[in-house]
Amino acid sequence: MGYLVGRRKLEPTISVEEELIDKILIELGDKLDDKVQCKELVDSLCVNKVLTKINTFEEREKIRREIAEAFVVSSWTQRVYFDVRSIAMTIFGAILTLAIFWRVGTVNVVGDFLLGLSTYLVALVLSRLFDYRIVLASRSFLKKIEGHEKLRNFIIKNF
Repeated sequence: MGYLVGRRKLEPTISVEEELIDKILIELGDKLDDKVQCKELVDSLCVNKVLTKINTFEEREKIRREIAEAFVVSSWTQRVYFDVRSIAMTIFGAILTLAIFWRVGTVNVVGDFLLGLSTYLVALVLSRLFDYRIVLASRSFLKKIEGHEKLRNFIIKNF
């Protein structure tokens, strides 16, 4: 099962503990009816159609596990993505601010406000241009810390 980012397909190579997947499946099973009634889960009918067309219980369970694993990996990647993008925006903004101060020399209060606003917007646009690479960097970071469960869980939960 792969994930589409832009036009490229990313394979889920980050391992997820079976215990975590089991907990997610139990939670999803317990709350699925409530979410469908509240219309919080938009594609539940599509998922149900796919699951009912599968013949064996083992196939259904395998797909449910793959979906749960995809949710976990996606959640972890999004959390790390936010951190990586924030760092990139900070670096872009700092370089731009340094370049402007280097050129202008000094700025007043209105200039500081405009400089801060403009550097934020430029850093936001620049980081958006590198979006695909930031996603790859996030996944690469998760792969590198895969063997360190405590460190990974600390980063995922706290950042």
